[in-house]
Amino acid sequence: MNATVRPGKPPDHRYRLHRHRIKAPGVDPRVDTLMGMVMSLLSEVSVLRERLDAHERLGAAQQPVTPETVDDYVPDEAVQQARAAIRQRMIEKVCRPLLAADAKDHDGQDRST
Repeated sequence: MNATVRPGKPPDHRYRLHRHRIKAPGVDPRVDTLMGMVMSLLSEVSVLRERLDAHERLGAAQQPVTPETVDDYVPDEAVQQARAAIRQRMIEKVCRPLLAADAKDHDGQDRST
């Protein structure tokens, strides 16, 4: 395993606010709020998984594990690809009910097969 650490100060953290979509007539606005909450939680879980991965990789490389070294950890290309695959799997798993509902026609015929 190859753990590298970025020199210098930690990156500036910026937070993004969820902006609601255009209101659709007849749609409960609480559904949009709930979707925003679920996606925000998914984002937080993804960040936590990547930080845990950095902890594990730094520990395996016998490097000190501190908040600063975790913030400064730079994953190599293979680690980035593995993390991207995990993120994609999480998104597909969380969004599976939405995708399944979207795969049905208006008359209830299932097109997912």
